[in-house]
Amino acid sequence: MEVTENYVISPDTMVVRPVMHQVVQAEIIDVTGKHYSTKTPKEIMTESCSRYLNSFEGSLQAVRQQFNFTKEPPLVIDKAKELIAISSKPPTSPDCTWYFYHHINLLKTLSSSNRTSPIIYFHNETDFFSHLEQQAIKSCGRIDGNT
Repeated sequence: MEVTENYVISPDTMVVRPVMHQVVQAEIIDVTGKHYSTKTPKEIMTESCSRYLNSFEGSLQAVRQQFNFTKEPPLVIDKAKELIAISSKPPTSPDCTWYFYHHINLLKTLSSSNRTSPIIYFHNETDFFSHLEQQAIKSCGRIDGNT
């Protein structure tokens, strides 16, 4: 397992999720594979916003105001590069996983007798169990201008 401290979100990034490990704090999945970081998902997202001349809190606040979000808004890291992330939980939660909108092809919910499990299908034909709702994905289309 290769661990990095300096992963920066890019158009290739698909998922950033927390990992409970002694050294590793985050797993990053992109089109090239899996990467691991000693930083938390929130630290990665915050530093990436800064790298693209944005701020984590400022982005969330601007999206809330411009698009009238009442729940957690998507994080726009860089709209020109299509870096829009959807959080699975409130962004301040240590359990928050981030999914990148432009890689999501479809969200389906599989149901069994005792639970439902949403699965994200990505454009590169990989899939990932998630805690997202269809509405969260549709809301990104409003920001991106696709609805």
